[in-house]
Amino acid sequence: MSASADHTSSLLEGSAPKRLAAFSAPLIAANLLQYIYQFVDMGIVGNVVGEAGLVAVSNASAIVFIISSIAIGLMSGCTVAVGNRVGAHDEQGQRRAFAASLGVALLGAAALTLVGCAFAKPIFTLMGVPGASLAQTVAYLEVVSLGTVGLFLLNAACAFLRAQGNSTDPLAIMAFSAAANVILDLILIAGAGLGVVGAAIATVTAQGAGAVFALWLAQHRYASARSVLRSTSDARERREAVAAARDILRVGVPMAVQQAVINLSYVLVTAWLNSYGPTIAAASGVGLKISTVAGLPCWGVGQAVSAAVSQNIGAGKPERAVAFAKAGCLMAIAVTVSIQVAVQLGAGWLVSLFGDSNRELIDAAVLYLRITCSVNGIFYAAMYALDSFALASGAPKLALANSLIDALAMRAGLAWLLSAPLGLGFVGIYAAQATAPVLPATIGFIYLQLWTRRNLPR
Repeated sequence: MSASADHTSSLLEGSAPKRLAAFSAPLIAANLLQYIYQFVDMGIVGNVVGEAGLVAVSNASAIVFIISSIAIGLMSGCTVAVGNRVGAHDEQGQRRAFAASLGVALLGAAALTLVGCAFAKPIFTLMGVPGASLAQTVAYLEVVSLGTVGLFLLNAACAFLRAQGNSTDPLAIMAFSAAANVILDLILIAGAGLGVVGAAIATVTAQGAGAVFALWLAQHRYASARSVLRSTSDARERREAVAAARDILRVGVPMAVQQAVINLSYVLVTAWLNSYGPTIAAASGVGLKISTVAGLPCWGVGQAVSAAVSQNIGAGKPERAVAFAKAGCLMAIAVTVSIQVAVQLGAGWLVSLFGDSNRELIDAAVLYLRITCSVNGIFYAAMYALDSFALASGAPKLALANSLIDALAMRAGLAWLLSAPLGLGFVGIYAAQATAPVLPATIGFIYLQLWTRRNLPR
């Protein structure tokens, strides 16, 4: 069976804005569902366990989000490597790239399992997690670390599907995983009384089940996802697979580092906010969860841009690659701003979903949303779309440099300046997070203009 006979959806023809809208809509929904894992954990823990459990999940989630983002970033190399070969109609090349992606996923999962289990307690001690929540926080991360293999394989299979132009199957996979996670949360936290540990078990079990479903779907839909082990049975094929792995790592490592650095800055911010006491720590954790959900749609658009641009560059169509980048920016901005308006209108109600009636906590969380879910959404959305174009067009190091600017210079550095020397306290930390994406978005726009001039005929 050839690739063309499979469920591949070509992004090489038709209106770029219309194709991107149709392709990205399921990816946006899939990202929202994937994030439900942690969102539901916090909501149920907050209602059942209380403030101590909420602080534990809030702090643990900051590290877990780094692990998840590394998996997504590393597997973005699969999307680009396979997408290039889809555009070139190279089925065997797709098979090699997928085999290499699975190998990279297993190695990445093993490394993060070791790191997470070994450094859980030192990390949260350094973060200043309140004593009443420390043991629960450590236990949550240890359980999630032991289950990272499911997370990595899930993202590898979904990256392969996206590279084929398939965004509906990743949505079905995430819907399945999200439903499993919610059911297990209710059983293990509310029913069995396992509290924070129950939330972690629910998460890794749902991700593992999702990984099995995703790998089955990829093999069922596409000939290039079958016989991946046999595809590397002879020396020449193994050399080709190693070359494919290098392609994946060339893109995936900078993206994984980018995601790690960005989310590490959130960990630093969380640690600073812990110093203002458990109420501000819990409020900021709630605010971060909600604001992250508001920003998730632009992640889905960015994933769509990466797949579309990689297919078109592989097919030798740079003008369509640029068209997808521009359409992605406009779409990401429109969707993100719409959601942020809704967050502003319903901030108090959203915070109340986490189950704490402490007035000071609610007010602090609402203030967080007022500051971090505002006009900065325009730059945040543009940054992700433009970085995705840079990733797929052969400049992953630019995306990495942008992440360093966003995370270290802007979010962490400015947070320290505003909160301590300028005396704005936790409000200064909130303001720094809102300002962080402005400069990276500007740099990404300049790169798009330069790439267009170099690669499009005048």
